[in-house]
Amino acid sequence: MKKSYFPVLVIFLVLSASACTPESPPSRTIVLTTQPETQVPTDLPIASATTTNQTSTPKTSPVTLTPTPQFSHRIGIRLVSGEAEFYDRLTGDKFVPRGYNYVRLAPMSQTNPGLWHSTLNPGYYDRERAGAALQAMHAEGYNVVRIFVDCCREGNNVGDPAGGISTAYLENVIDFLEKAKANEIYVLLISDLTPAQGGYDDMWQHCCETFAGENLRYLTPGGHRGERRFNQDLIRALIDAGAPLEAIFAYDLTNEVHFNLDKPPFSLTAGKVTTANNKTYDMAVAEDKRRMMDENLVYWIDQQRAAILEVDPSALVTVSFPAINSGQTTVDPRPAIWESTADFVDLHTYLGWGLSLDQYMERFGVDQTPEKPIILGEFGASNRAYPTADSAGQALKEWQVASCKYGFDGWLLWTWDGFEQAELWNGISENGEISSILSPLNRPDPCK
Repeated sequence: MKKSYFPVLVIFLVLSASACTPESPPSRTIVLTTQPETQVPTDLPIASATTTNQTSTPKTSPVTLTPTPQFSHRIGIRLVSGEAEFYDRLTGDKFVPRGYNYVRLAPMSQTNPGLWHSTLNPGYYDRERAGAALQAMHAEGYNVVRIFVDCCREGNNVGDPAGGISTAYLENVIDFLEKAKANEIYVLLISDLTPAQGGYDDMWQHCCETFAGENLRYLTPGGHRGERRFNQDLIRALIDAGAPLEAIFAYDLTNEVHFNLDKPPFSLTAGKVTTANNKTYDMAVAEDKRRMMDENLVYWIDQQRAAILEVDPSALVTVSFPAINSGQTTVDPRPAIWESTADFVDLHTYLGWGLSLDQYMERFGVDQTPEKPIILGEFGASNRAYPTADSAGQALKEWQVASCKYGFDGWLLWTWDGFEQAELWNGISENGEISSILSPLNRPDPCK
């Protein structure tokens, strides 16, 4: 979900969404590899000693070296019998992401009452509440939590006004990662928009008259450059601070990518436009506009993923897509699913919004099992359609089971305890029936 400036249904369609200084983190060695993750692992790599002194000195007893895992992230992707699946790189066990979105919202500012993400922001982040939530999730067998890194809270976001990443914000991200690790939960970290502070927006917001709105992000070199620098700066800052990267499940390039049809270049009816991929499209031709959208989506994903792997080679990278395109926004996830290098794709669906699961899948173009994993990174239920938490939980269970035939590999409910959005049930609503019904402890097989 994206921005929540507007009430009721529009909240869902547009939602994309404090700080004690910790002790100096312990030093840690991160050994990385660029080995493709599409192979079934055998044994962990064994370190070997190389003889450097070729003399007649009598040999001593060989030194036994402890095998060092050649990765910093525990979860990878492999092919088994031609099917892609998540797995634990350390144990070799199959991994099935099941969990929640953990979201806190608050008014954007004193003059702007619209709700916006506040989960990790300095002055808003509640460490005790976050820790208790993760502990409760773990107790029910959940293993993944999806969380937003805030771009846009006025004067208080992940960007530092002096440039780069905010140290105070970073401390909160690391605290959450450490709490997640302590509870054996992996974090799907959404970098979302480039932050308002830090110098990143400046690289693309005022490009030219040919591009505007979200189109600036995906179609212009400046948009690509700003996103690339932000992602790399954030990850480097986490590494430099000793953050537990092994607790990160994946990086989401942005929450619910989409284009603005009512803004240039899509609003233009004539002229030719050259985009970030160095291709030129005729705005008088509808098919060219479609190609511009699809080709640049793939190019943007591929470029951003490559930039992340430059600094974090064993990471998984995903991108998410909205349940419904609203107003003058649109995007087709098919190119991302079938053509991009994204490690997996995150699709969002909601019960009670007028679409069946089959209709969602038709819109998404998922008519057969994709060659890469797909997850429902957001699925939730409206309390208008389901009068009790128990009825919503049963419907969500049936939805989850039905999604297995389309090849879904993971499910994250919106949300764990999101009381700020009263129109949606959350995991602990009423007596926690939804969390109990979806619990991996109660239902080890999500497809039954």
